[in-house]
Amino acid sequence: MFTRRGFLAATAALSLAPRVAFAEEQADIIIIGAGLSGMNAALILREQGLRPIVLEAGAQVGGRVRTHQTADGPIDVGASQIGRSYARVLDACWRYKLKLIPEDRDLLTFGTHYKGNWIDAASWESNPLNQCVGEERKIAPMMMGSRLVGKYNPLKELDDWLNPAFADQDISLRTLLQRHGHSAQAIELAALSAPGISIDDTSVLRMWQEETRGALDRKFGGPASGQEATKLHPFGEQHRRDLVNGLTSTSNIDGGCHLLPAAMAADLGDAVRLNKQVTAIDLTDTSASVRCADGSRYKARFIISAVPFTLLRNVAISGAPGGAAAKAIAQMPYANTARLYMHVEPFWLEDGLPPSFNSDGPLGMFWAIDNHKGTGTHRAMIVMVGQRAAAISQRDPDQVVPFLVEELARLRPASAGKAKVATYKDWARDPLQRGCGFSLAPGQINSFAREMNQPWQVMHFAGEHTRRSDFGMESAMESGERAALEVLTRAG
Repeated sequence: MFTRRGFLAATAALSLAPRVAFAEEQADIIIIGAGLSGMNAALILREQGLRPIVLEAGAQVGGRVRTHQTADGPIDVGASQIGRSYARVLDACWRYKLKLIPEDRDLLTFGTHYKGNWIDAASWESNPLNQCVGEERKIAPMMMGSRLVGKYNPLKELDDWLNPAFADQDISLRTLLQRHGHSAQAIELAALSAPGISIDDTSVLRMWQEETRGALDRKFGGPASGQEATKLHPFGEQHRRDLVNGLTSTSNIDGGCHLLPAAMAADLGDAVRLNKQVTAIDLTDTSASVRCADGSRYKARFIISAVPFTLLRNVAISGAPGGAAAKAIAQMPYANTARLYMHVEPFWLEDGLPPSFNSDGPLGMFWAIDNHKGTGTHRAMIVMVGQRAAAISQRDPDQVVPFLVEELARLRPASAGKAKVATYKDWARDPLQRGCGFSLAPGQINSFAREMNQPWQVMHFAGEHTRRSDFGMESAMESGERAALEVLTRAG
């Protein structure tokens, strides 16, 4: 796990290390980033007879597919959910003989801690704290953001979010709700559970893209039963266990999802180069050269950048003006997720409150995971997204975990002494990611998102942030495939 001290020490060591004189290495294509997208592109290009070199700044492959090994077993702290519609991911898992297992993350009943009070969703409509109006009053506080985002979603096709016909919807969720006359409290509650960075800093078109793609994923296997449809699942963590082609609605990889990028890297062999932090890219219309922090140099006919724009914007890029791609690199924001993974004794049996809850405080959400036995140890997570995740990233990293455990005990005194920390991950503090996923601010879809994937001279773009129709791990795999096909078309 990265720490601030560790990162500063590593950076200092790198800057003081003697430079080695490297001969410039030639390849057909240089791929920057050994996540799913970069390595999928490399595998496709190699199959077509080209020689790729994959440069990875870190000491391990996988990007945001990350598994922490803990005393209680492996825990996926990044990408982990594989839906039934993830065709490319599923194909790769089968190809590398990775065992898929049903996701075991059934969340126990949710409650809400709001303005110092515990809220029962069933009686919220008549609660004196409920100052919403009309139909808003019936929406549980924790669901306000997702329900109102869904209510106004006009998109039908997976790529409609990029359709200029919806250009007037490239606005914030706050603006959307104000346009529709929603109450001040409904907007306040929506801000607590808004998808993305915040109610003001994420385009609703970006929110609708995720929702539209998620609806397709849920259709694989047929409609949910009435009981499933009525559950409160504020961030889509519902899991259906009926089998379709041998798969439940969501699968994980037995042993940890890091096994997939590890298998891809093993397949690529010495084409993958670790600890190669790219510092400069020089572009022409016919070739490109790359320089790394350790002094190594590479030259190729093409480049595929498959790293987050949060990292690429710190690379010196020379060449012709970059157009929409250059704008995206400089301006695209990234959302964050920070999670504390725990094992807890069922303290809710003592205090009588709902096991899981969301709050209007710094803790965000507490997810209690069903152990299917009722008593005994349960897995649990404190989950911070949006503004809560941004705020927690500003705290002293050495104090974050104790603070969160204390905050849980403050809200739920019965949890004191019954929570064991397994691991913690804050993606904004990861120096090789600086966020858990791309976002787009209001106006940025109209400004650059529709054209940002177009090549910058001979540099093409892949990665989850270049998604068009997919999401999650599948969008990473799809984008690598797309970029590889672009290169093959140009290579002739």
